[in-house]
Amino acid sequence: NEKWNVPSFLRFGTWIGGDRDGNPFVTNVITEQVIREQQEQVLERYAADIQQLYELLSPSRDRAGFDAAFLEQLEEELAQIPGEEASTLDRFAEEPYRQKLILIYRRLLATLEQNEQPWRDAEALPRAWSSVDEFLQDLRQLESSLLNNKGATLARGILSRLIRRVQVFGFHLASLDIRQHSAKHEAAIAEIFARYKIAEDYQSLPEQQRIDLLSEEIAKPRPLTAQLDFDESTNEIVSLFRLIRDAHHNAGTDSIQGYIISMTESESDLLEVLLLMSDAGLLGQLDLLPLFETVGDLQAAPEIMARLFANPVYRDHLEQRGQRQQIMIGYSDSNKDGGFLRANWMLFSAQRNLAEICEQHGVQLTLFHGRGGSIGRGGGPANRSILAQPPESIRGRIRITEQGEVISSRYMHREIASRHLNQLLNAVIVSAGKRPQYARYQRWSQVMDELSAAAYRHYRALVERPDFLEYFHAATPIDQIDQLNLGSRPARRRKTEDISDLRAIPWVFAWTQSRTNIPSWFGVGSALEEWIGDGNECQLEELQDMYREWPFFRSLLDNVHLGMGRADMNIAELYSRLAGPEIGPAVFEVISSEFERTRRLLLSVTGQQELLDTEPWLQHSIRMRNPYVDPMNYIQVALLQRWRASDDETERATIGKLILQSVNGIAAGLQNVG
Repeated sequence: NEKWNVPSFLRFGTWIGGDRDGNPFVTNVITEQVIREQQEQVLERYAADIQQLYELLSPSRDRAGFDAAFLEQLEEELAQIPGEEASTLDRFAEEPYRQKLILIYRRLLATLEQNEQPWRDAEALPRAWSSVDEFLQDLRQLESSLLNNKGATLARGILSRLIRRVQVFGFHLASLDIRQHSAKHEAAIAEIFARYKIAEDYQSLPEQQRIDLLSEEIAKPRPLTAQLDFDESTNEIVSLFRLIRDAHHNAGTDSIQGYIISMTESESDLLEVLLLMSDAGLLGQLDLLPLFETVGDLQAAPEIMARLFANPVYRDHLEQRGQRQQIMIGYSDSNKDGGFLRANWMLFSAQRNLAEICEQHGVQLTLFHGRGGSIGRGGGPANRSILAQPPESIRGRIRITEQGEVISSRYMHREIASRHLNQLLNAVIVSAGKRPQYARYQRWSQVMDELSAAAYRHYRALVERPDFLEYFHAATPIDQIDQLNLGSRPARRRKTEDISDLRAIPWVFAWTQSRTNIPSWFGVGSALEEWIGDGNECQLEELQDMYREWPFFRSLLDNVHLGMGRADMNIAELYSRLAGPEIGPAVFEVISSEFERTRRLLLSVTGQQELLDTEPWLQHSIRMRNPYVDPMNYIQVALLQRWRASDDETERATIGKLILQSVNGIAAGLQNVG
């Protein structure tokens, strides 16, 4: 029944091979290779499906009916085949479906052959499909003829699943997101403007002058660049947009749909990329996604987007994209910047404010949640997390990253993957419907403002201690983690020892290894204690009401349970000794005191007796696994001591390899990386 023909509502994306932010190994050559390999994988899968259909679809002309349009199209195609192929197809003259499937299979092989050619040297093969729509049209013809001629059983099986697969995966498999740091675009534009005497020193211009200059250049119809004779970095940036244009031509527009700008801090960050898109002839062909990552950027995001929506050249871009805007919010750097509680409240507030701004300007918002696997990077139960978001920020549309160990844990087994996707779908559908209104929401927001401000102060007091950076490097295996390419990227954006340049994955990973888990809870206890005051039962009862009645606050504190439940202060104290007698005890005293304070206040507010009473299955799992993981932590500490004490480079290299093995072992045991 056509009434129940539900459109495809699920899409898959990736940024493996597209994420350049701080990764020198992702080049334009790699990006093209990834897209072509993805296309090869999906075309080979379709070819196998067509072979299966060939075995099943054997109705003959004398026993089954066929749509006249189907037969007419088939005859036209048969008339165009080379003579040497005619004898094979003539054998199946009485089986039209098989003839059609042979033709489809050969076109798939031709498309595969064309995909093997590098784009720069590619020659169009006449039998290769130019778009996935042509392939889908052939499959729809088969389906229609079967449904109209008593072949519903055949149509509803493998064929219908293949059609759905093609609708979801196209010829691209997964849409590749391109991501680059905003500073790279700024430097490229500065060199281009200086070369063409548009601005001698673009980077020194005030923001409004940048906006005016960029808007003026975007509005001009001419290309901005001609020859790629800039420095290496600028050439790479400019040629990237030409590569995107080639990808759309050779692999379809779904192959690359979005361009993400890391560390978006201003309007000019987006307009710089829009100008580079215009230079490559990509206006209207690519979504432009700002990524707001730090606490300050999240607070500024609504105002930045409001000004962009009022900018004529950006408004024209939006109109060409159907008045749709994707905005990515970062859970990782906001946590590293502001601590757990502050980051989560800023993320929640930013979503509400961004949704309001988009509605005011008639723009359809899709929020892209840059969540990681750990609690400190936005992890936790996905269904509850979505239901806890502001309902106006979802409205049936959401994008979510799946990273690190959660990919294998959620998608390795078909049944678990299906259950997880159903949970996501359930949450999005429920959020799209009528959601409860909270009479005390304004009051609760005020409470959260006060709590997050207090938590932020205590968190920053820790990380801004003069001895904290030394403690972090001494009391965790961060120097060994630095040697790993985590998340397919180097651990640091730049070669400095500053925490601000350390990526969020190794930041969280290091604290996880030492069983401290600071990114998942630090500052929460002090904030709760400060707000409640000295034995103020009314204040405590208000927090308890918030926990019972407000999904956001309940999800927030339940995730603190998860973060603290995975920590172990006895093991963490062992690591603190690596920092020496002058630094280790002093810093660890602050950490352990805050842990105990947070545990006590958390249990009071949530009404539990022990940590993780909210998740009994995980509580049991941790109690069972810790006796097996703990010895690896003792071994790691001993190895770190030996490695740091040794002056023999050969011995240090050997011990270093063993430390990395212990890192892998602890991560596997804890089932948590970063």
